[in-house]
Amino acid sequence: MKRVIEKLVNHLGLPGDATEDAILEKMQGLPGLTAVADLQNSLKQAQDERTALQAELKGAEDDLVNRHLAEFEGVISSESREFWAGQLLENREGALVALREFAQAKTEGRGARDEGGEEKQARRPLHNRATARPVPPGQGGASPSTGSGSADGRAVKIRNRAHEIAKAEGVAFSAAFRRAEKEVIG
Repeated sequence: MKRVIEKLVNHLGLPGDATEDAILEKMQGLPGLTAVADLQNSLKQAQDERTALQAELKGAEDDLVNRHLAEFEGVISSESREFWAGQLLENREGALVALREFAQAKTEGRGARDEGGEEKQARRPLHNRATARPVPPGQGGASPSTGSGSADGRAVKIRNRAHEIAKAEGVAFSAAFRRAEKEVIG
């Protein structure tokens, strides 16, 4: 019993030689069992309210994201829908700016095509291959008098053989070129 009293005195923060009256007085200041139960109940209620508010907030966020996704349905493809949903949750302002710019660019591009009639025309490539003319064999720019014509012919054979080796065996072009060089030159 003496050990129980020593632990109680230590727990109450009293000196070891405290009297019974000091111990009883200190125990009167402790909350009762009903006060502890009330605190536990109010804590449980606050936690339940917090969980309900979190669920409500999550639902409101999902509704807002779905509304924005529906607003930009013409800009967002089905493949990128999950990506944009994540972006709207993480950085709503930045994602909305980007989506508005995409939507504006898409509507401006479509309006220009409708007015100008460019949509019916075929798109022209960026490079100008329309003016390219093939060079007939034997007119590769080397004159027979300089003696480089046969060297050009060998170079073409090496290059063509290197392409064949690289394609057939799946090796790098540089390795195929060295092998073709050995084959053609001898």
